[in-house]
Amino acid sequence: MLRLAQFGEDLGLAFQFADDLLGIWGDPAMTGKPVHSDLRSRKKSLPVVAALTSATPPGLELAAFYTGAGVGAGDALPEAQVARAAVLVEAAGARMWSQAQADELLTRALDALAAAADPRAEAELAALARFATRRDR
Repeated sequence: MLRLAQFGEDLGLAFQFADDLLGIWGDPAMTGKPVHSDLRSRKKSLPVVAALTSATPPGLELAAFYTGAGVGAGDALPEAQVARAAVLVEAAGARMWSQAQADELLTRALDALAAAADPRAEAELAALARFATRRDR
């Protein structure tokens, strides 16, 4: 049972990383949300936090956007800065890092599943895991 718990935990985290990537770069026609919606609302998703803590010039510029010089902390990010914020997250390496984390967590989840489940259950749960982390909406 411990291995199935590890599968669930790792899959849940991989799903969250994938979901956070979609919140910035997802296709609005597929996600139903406007492009860059998480950035617009100044959501501190995993890629954003990775960029903000990267100590890179793009991360520092993003931090200035998020602290909202002259704008209320609860206000949406000004539209002129939204697209730039997405570029900054990527330039800080956070998009690539987040995808790598999702991939690693999926691998760990599938390894735990292989060690715990019977072959038929493993195949079905593995397909579900791949769908959850490789989705476009």
